[in-house]
Amino acid sequence: MDCAFIPLVGGLVKMNKCKGFILVAFLGFILTGCSSFNGIRQPLYDGNPVLEDEEAIETYQTSREIIREEKDYYFRYPFSEAIYNKSLDYPVAEPLLLEEGEYIIGEDLPAGRVSLLSNESFFSRENAVIHVGNMIIYDEQDVIYFENLFHSEYGQLVAQVDFISGHRIEIIGEQPEITVFYEESFPEEPYMLMTPPEVLVNLERIDVKNPIIYEDEAVELSAGIFEVGVHLEPGSYVIQSVDAPHNTEMYLLRLGREPRVFELLIPSDVEIIEENFEDYPNIRLQLGDKIYPHLVKNLRLVKVDD
Repeated sequence: MDCAFIPLVGGLVKMNKCKGFILVAFLGFILTGCSSFNGIRQPLYDGNPVLEDEEAIETYQTSREIIREEKDYYFRYPFSEAIYNKSLDYPVAEPLLLEEGEYIIGEDLPAGRVSLLSNESFFSRENAVIHVGNMIIYDEQDVIYFENLFHSEYGQLVAQVDFISGHRIEIIGEQPEITVFYEESFPEEPYMLMTPPEVLVNLERIDVKNPIIYEDEAVELSAGIFEVGVHLEPGSYVIQSVDAPHNTEMYLLRLGREPRVFELLIPSDVEIIEENFEDYPNIRLQLGDKIYPHLVKNLRLVKVDD
């Protein structure tokens, strides 16, 4: 646009309009070109200035750990002190089926390390087959030790945990069926005590993964409670992938320290690049730590050089 002054009637008005246009265009360029622009005033919340917590931001970007008061939102209840006990061994015991109700470990069923498998559900208006159950394990003081939602869509079907003598198991839901195996891996016929929905069998959609899968420097874990030094080696790990119904979290429990929590995010597209782990969340695990991946189908951790 030619904005030179023309000495004719109305020329001054034209020039003033041009100046106004240039000023507006310049401000628009400045505001749209600065992606970090937050306005001239400092952002406020409830009348108070919002200050960035640079340490919390850096910690989250490195490991996805939530620190400061925000982490309180991830703890719905305090954990039982029994979670810090040494992990139990797998006893010699036959598998058994748990349904809705309450069970006392050591009285109604044996204590020991267990792998849990829930029956599948098929959600349909015509032929729905539903086996959904929420399991909570309470210690002898009625403090929650472990909780898991067994659900084909909104939870997961596999978990591994310790059944500690004296603890109480509570299962509620709609026709829940959970098989208890006193071994690390599932047998060749994991549904020996349950009948999965026929339609899923016909569609060959029954796929059972073991709670722990080792592959070179990687370990894949289901939901559950796992001990560093027993179920995985101490060291630095990257969180390479997460399979879960929704974003969830992993708790890190270290004796004598406050519990820590790490967000487990479900990306829309996951591209696994095994040669370069710089962009993956990194977490360091010490001997004796307990990790509690909550509501995950599969968590893949890869050990990297310290």
